[in-house]
Amino acid sequence: MVLVMTVEPGFGGQKFMPETMDKVCTLRKAYPSLDIEVDGGLEPSTIDVAAFAGANCIVAGSSVLGASEPAQVISLLRKSVEEADKGKILAG
Repeated sequence: MVLVMTVEPGFGGQKFMPETMDKVCTLRKAYPSLDIEVDGGLEPSTIDVAAFAGANCIVAGSSVLGASEPAQVISLLRKSVEEADKGKILAG
Protein backbone atom coordinates (compact mmCIF):
# COMPACT_ATOMS: atom_id res chain seq x y z
CA MET A 1 0.00 0.00 0.00
CA VAL A 2 1.09 3.53 -0.79
CA LEU A 3 -0.40 6.62 0.81
CA VAL A 4 -0.65 9.77 -1.29
CA MET A 5 -1.42 12.90 0.70
CA THR A 6 -3.90 15.04 -1.21
CA VAL A 7 -3.48 18.01 1.13
CA GLU A 8 -0.54 19.46 3.04
CA PRO A 9 -0.10 17.14 6.04
CA GLY A 10 -0.87 18.57 9.43
CA PHE A 11 -4.51 19.30 10.08
CA GLY A 12 -7.99 18.34 8.93
CA GLY A 13 -10.45 20.25 6.83
CA GLN A 14 -8.09 21.33 4.05
CA LYS A 15 -9.04 21.59 0.39
CA PHE A 16 -8.21 18.70 -1.93
CA MET A 17 -5.21 19.35 -4.19
CA PRO A 18 -6.06 17.89 -7.61
CA GLU A 19 -2.45 18.15 -8.80
CA THR A 20 -1.63 15.19 -6.54
CA MET A 21 -3.60 12.93 -8.88
CA ASP A 22 -0.59 12.77 -11.21
CA LYS A 23 1.15 10.68 -8.52
CA VAL A 24 -1.86 8.38 -8.21
CA CYS A 25 -2.05 7.87 -12.00
CA THR A 26 1.67 7.15 -12.22
CA LEU A 27 1.50 4.62 -9.39
CA ARG A 28 -1.59 2.92 -10.81
CA LYS A 29 0.04 2.49 -14.23
CA ALA A 30 3.26 1.11 -12.74
CA TYR A 31 1.59 -1.11 -10.12
CA PRO A 32 -1.89 -2.21 -11.27
CA SER A 33 -2.61 -4.36 -8.20
CA LEU A 34 -1.23 -1.95 -5.58
CA ASP A 35 -3.56 -0.52 -2.96
CA ILE A 36 -3.33 3.26 -3.33
CA GLU A 37 -4.71 5.24 -0.43
CA VAL A 38 -5.48 8.96 -0.64
CA ASP A 39 -5.85 11.19 2.39
CA GLY A 40 -7.08 14.74 2.53
CA GLY A 41 -10.00 16.74 1.21
CA LEU A 42 -11.91 13.68 0.00
CA GLU A 43 -15.61 14.34 -0.12
CA PRO A 44 -18.52 13.84 -2.52
CA SER A 45 -17.26 16.62 -4.82
CA THR A 46 -13.69 15.26 -5.06
CA ILE A 47 -14.00 11.50 -4.78
CA ASP A 48 -14.59 10.76 -8.46
CA VAL A 49 -11.36 12.37 -9.61
CA ALA A 50 -9.39 10.39 -7.01
CA ALA A 51 -11.14 7.10 -7.75
CA PHE A 52 -10.75 7.41 -11.51
CA ALA A 53 -7.08 8.34 -11.09
CA GLY A 54 -6.61 4.96 -9.44
CA ALA A 55 -7.09 5.43 -5.69
CA ASN A 56 -8.86 2.48 -4.14
CA CYS A 57 -8.53 3.30 -0.43
CA ILE A 58 -9.99 6.55 0.86
CA VAL A 59 -9.33 8.40 4.11
CA ALA A 60 -12.20 10.78 4.79
CA GLY A 61 -12.31 12.55 8.12
CA SER A 62 -13.98 15.94 8.00
CA SER A 63 -16.36 15.05 5.19
CA VAL A 64 -17.74 12.12 7.16
CA LEU A 65 -17.54 13.45 10.71
CA GLY A 66 -18.99 16.82 9.70
CA ALA A 67 -21.88 15.38 7.71
CA SER A 68 -25.44 15.38 8.97
CA GLU A 69 -25.74 11.87 7.45
CA PRO A 70 -22.27 10.25 7.80
CA ALA A 71 -23.45 6.86 6.53
CA GLN A 72 -24.71 8.47 3.34
CA VAL A 73 -21.32 10.12 2.70
CA ILE A 74 -19.49 6.85 3.35
CA SER A 75 -21.81 5.05 0.95
CA LEU A 76 -21.25 7.65 -1.76
CA LEU A 77 -17.46 7.51 -1.38
CA ARG A 78 -17.48 3.71 -1.45
CA LYS A 79 -19.75 3.61 -4.52
CA SER A 80 -17.47 5.95 -6.45
CA VAL A 81 -14.40 3.80 -5.77
CA GLU A 82 -16.26 0.60 -6.65
CA GLU A 83 -17.62 2.06 -9.91
CA ALA A 84 -14.20 3.35 -10.94
CA ASP A 85 -12.67 -0.05 -10.26
CA LYS A 86 -15.44 -1.80 -12.21
CA GLY A 87 -14.87 0.54 -15.15
CA LYS A 88 -11.15 -0.23 -15.17
CA ILE A 89 -11.83 -3.96 -15.14
CA LEU A 90 -14.23 -3.67 -18.06
CA ALA A 91 -11.86 -1.39 -20.01
CA GLY A 92 -8.70 -3.29 -19.11
